Amino acid sequence: MHFPSLAFLTALLLPLAHSIPTTLSVPKIPFQLHPRNETLSDTTAVARAGAVLNPESAAEANQRDNTATRTFSSVNIKTSDGQCLFIDPTSGDFRQNLIPVQVQACTGVDEGEKWDIITEGKHIDQETGAMLVVSTATQGCLNFDPRRADGDTVILFSCGGRAGGEGGATDSQAFAFEDGKSRLALQPSNADDICLAPSGEKLDSATCNGDAEQQFQIV
Repeated sequence: MHFPSLAFLTALLLPLAHSIPTTLSVPKIPFQLHPRNETLSDTTAVARAGAVLNPESAAEANQRDNTATRTFSSVNIKTSDGQCLFIDPTSGDFRQNLIPVQVQACTGVDEGEKWDIITEGKHIDQETGAMLVVSTATQGCLNFDPRRADGDTVILFSCGGRAGGEGGATDSQAFAFEDGKSRLALQPSNADDICLAPSGEKLDSATCNGDAEQQFQIV
């Protein structure tokens, strides 16, 4: 039996080897907005930087933590006089960061007034005895930033505190939490003696005083 020579096989296979790519190109899977937010598009006007929404950047900045412990899911947070904390997804920037939190009459159906309370996950440690207050619609976190101008210190921001969504955890988004209680003060971990409180039609910050207006009901 006659076997082909090594030289013959090399000449036959070498062109094939050069035609095989040495690296595989893996297509990038775009981030997608949370389903409760998906009616928005790249033509949606926003109030702050960017002028229009960038849906992929917004989805990347505000990724849902599917590993998180949600002590409460899709709930209302009500003020002492029965109004709801509410966000308009178009009132921030192109990533849906810097969204102010409004106070308005509850509708019972608007996704902007729904919140998740997270007590353990990528952006918070259960041992801290704290919680994240997360918009069910955008997946952004309630955030207190004392560096911002008066009247604009309480905003929604990417959980973890980095604009692009790459952050871990930050005290500016951790609020005191006591398990078993649905009435509480929104007291941020990054500021001593500061509580969130309604100021007209928006949520603002003030010195803690124990008044009813600084108490909120999760329902």
